[in-house]
Amino acid sequence: MCGGARTEPDYLAGLLKARRNPSIEVTVIGKGVAPDQLVRHAKRVGGDYDELWCVVDTDEFDIAKAARILLEAKNPLMSVGDEASWCRAGKELVELAELLGLPVTGQAGNLGFWSKPFPTRHPLYVGTQLRDMRYPGKVDVLLNLGNKYGERAAPGTQLISVRLDPASLARGAPVDLGMVADLRLATADLVAAIRSMATETRLKQIAEERTARTRAYTAEMWEFRQKIARENAERTPVSLERIGLELEAALDKDTCYVCDVDSGKTIDPMLSFGGADKQYIGTGPNVLGWGLAAAFGAKLARPDLPVVSVVGDGSFCFSGPQPLWTQARYKAPVLNIVLNNHSYNNERNRIWHYGGKQFRTGRDMTCYLGSPDIDYAKSSEAFGVEAEVVKEPGKLKGAIARAQRAIADGRPYLLDVHTYRDGLGAASTWHPPYSIADLRSRKV
Repeated sequence: MCGGARTEPDYLAGLLKARRNPSIEVTVIGKGVAPDQLVRHAKRVGGDYDELWCVVDTDEFDIAKAARILLEAKNPLMSVGDEASWCRAGKELVELAELLGLPVTGQAGNLGFWSKPFPTRHPLYVGTQLRDMRYPGKVDVLLNLGNKYGERAAPGTQLISVRLDPASLARGAPVDLGMVADLRLATADLVAAIRSMATETRLKQIAEERTARTRAYTAEMWEFRQKIARENAERTPVSLERIGLELEAALDKDTCYVCDVDSGKTIDPMLSFGGADKQYIGTGPNVLGWGLAAAFGAKLARPDLPVVSVVGDGSFCFSGPQPLWTQARYKAPVLNIVLNNHSYNNERNRIWHYGGKQFRTGRDMTCYLGSPDIDYAKSSEAFGVEAEVVKEPGKLKGAIARAQRAIADGRPYLLDVHTYRDGLGAASTWHPPYSIADLRSRKV
């Protein structure tokens, strides 16, 4: 018994014809009803058959149900994730958000999300998805589109989740309406369903008030972040905010930004990504050391796009400078930036956050990368890539300009930018005073 009136019965009829078994009589019935109606009908007639199987295709009915829920929502929120990038759904996401004035949140921070599928400077983008959002406050409908960690159930919130990966759908929380689909096609279908259910006048009324409210909030938050950046702009060593401001001013809008950092993600809010702006490729969770090589791959794939690789000093140590040799050998004009704070900064923060002996004694056993200090510019030059060290904020703009001239000439370049440590134990330079030489019984 099929939910569809024609498609599924035609599939099954073809299967029966190809795999006919004279000892089994199979009847195919197409009802053309919703899944719940099909199951109720099957219960009524099930006694007439030895076995009765229901074949349903829920997409059409689920899209319509989701559209009705969104139209009736009072304070909805849309969460977007990497699966939307896989499906190239950026245009459709923006259309849906603007159609209903939906505030948009998404993947960010240090959890290992690799893309930014929604324009981060769009007035409807409210930033990282948190369990308790200052804005828009208590949500009555959460629409999750391709965010692996976007399924956050809460009392009084209906959760709709559309995912590309069926294995992780509803694994983080139970969903009220779940669908497995291509995100671009599903979002386009959702837009079409909403337009079919409401007049343009009603849709305009719904969107205008929400958009105005969200625009005011995002404008306020943008100015707040800019104020913090300006206050830190002259800080020495160079602040991450100053690096973000200089890169935003200098980089082309079509730049591919490869970000292999942890604490350095403080730069991200200063830059514009998604839509017609820069493409973002970020690190996976608990993974460091791939950024220099990935930037070479991005430049190889898209030679006409500017490519910037931003890595932490810890990440550089994970990979070593070998990818720089590859950039030099094959003349890959990539701008490499090392955020050098002489530390696995966020690793220390995470270790000390839980207390323990290191926290109690104030001694960092593993994360300080000074003594000896590493000169990443000299290391880069040893592998054939021009480089310079930047220790003062006033010299950053000129260094970026010199790097871009080298890039234009077809050569890779590296900036070793000295920045600061922050968080628990940031001021400490203590490390275990251990000497293997002192263990010797003879000088060999």
